[in-house]
Amino acid sequence: MSSSQLRPLREDDADAVAALFVEAWGEARRMDGELIREWLGNEALQPENLLVLERGGRVLGYFDVWVEDEIADLDVAAPGCWDEAFDHAESRARALGANRARSFVVDEHDVGELVAARGYRRIRSSWTMEIELGVEAPLEPVIPDGIELRPYRHPEDEQRVYEAQQEAFLDHWDFHPQTLENWREFNVKARNFEPDLWLVAWDGDDVAGASLNYPERGGDPGHGWVGTLGVRRDWRRRGLGEALLRRSFALLHARGQRKVRLGVDAENLTGATRLYERVGMRVLRQSNTWERTL
Repeated sequence: MSSSQLRPLREDDADAVAALFVEAWGEARRMDGELIREWLGNEALQPENLLVLERGGRVLGYFDVWVEDEIADLDVAAPGCWDEAFDHAESRARALGANRARSFVVDEHDVGELVAARGYRRIRSSWTMEIELGVEAPLEPVIPDGIELRPYRHPEDEQRVYEAQQEAFLDHWDFHPQTLENWREFNVKARNFEPDLWLVAWDGDDVAGASLNYPERGGDPGHGWVGTLGVRRDWRRRGLGEALLRRSFALLHARGQRKVRLGVDAENLTGATRLYERVGMRVLRQSNTWERTL
């Protein structure tokens, strides 16, 4: 059998790589080729760190490497050649100066055993949560006194919402500050970006919080997606997070979605998981973060 070749991701690989993610991870990573092409156009991602394993002209595996603070996040989809893909991904991470590697594995997936055998240990869990909405429109939320929820205006609100989101997530596990440019690449430039679905909570001239919503998660139709919901510290414990979430449900319901999902750190310190459960969301699946020293 010929050996595998490692090379950069190309645009004509997009459909094959999207299919690899679905084969590898099932419903947890459903996507389409358009999302992969979006990665290639994302200026925050380095093309030399988006790589495929190819044999005989067929793409067998994919991985990308993102390094921050000497920690490399490895996103791998390589059914049938997992160890080979992890060998290459860890080698690339070392070359980029990382001293630790992390990977994200759907709970109870066989790859959990594989990474454990490679020296990884489970350090954190996250949940994908879902609510099923009825035919009737969700009830309007109770909005805290002095707060107004308004649609995001682009580009007028960009700097203010970016700053508010950075502050809101300071307490989040493994928070890394983003530059405005990187935040824009992953949020405003997303193909599903629709300003009317983004909600900004204003207290006078101050942005108290925001909810960045999408009509679907990239390449995974059938449900709306609350991408990022954050409330700044000074406005917490007043019901603002719940108001943003319930209004988000109403907006997505009006777009025809009867299911809404979001992702959350399972050990979130700000009470987000309790809020989501209180409004009727349930845990759909769990994913785990595994880490090893390189």
